[in-house]
Amino acid sequence: MTTDEKKRLAEEIEGQLVGVTPSEWTKWANYVARHGLQRALQFARVMQNSPSLRPGPRQAYRAIAEVVGRYQNQLSRLSQPDVEEVFGYVRWSLVGRGAAYDEGARG
Repeated sequence: MTTDEKKRLAEEIEGQLVGVTPSEWTKWANYVARHGLQRALQFARVMQNSPSLRPGPRQAYRAIAEVVGRYQNQLSRLSQPDVEEVFGYVRWSLVGRGAAYDEGARG
């Protein structure tokens, strides 16, 4: 997969991640790096219903489990470093979304 294809995939994923902050995404992506995609998706599915989390993080894990789950087959064909690269681009897009939102609120 080329860098441009990875960026396009990341933008597709990011566009569907409603309610996910760059911070929550980074925490989960770090879990992926340590434990792999399959285990990280299981973790997100558990955490989306955890009574110990505030509503915002629960919503983030729900969105991550749902959206990334849709791309699981495509992502599982990539190497671990490629998955991590795609998820890094997702984070960039999330940060950019927040910056654009902040700029619009100031304008």
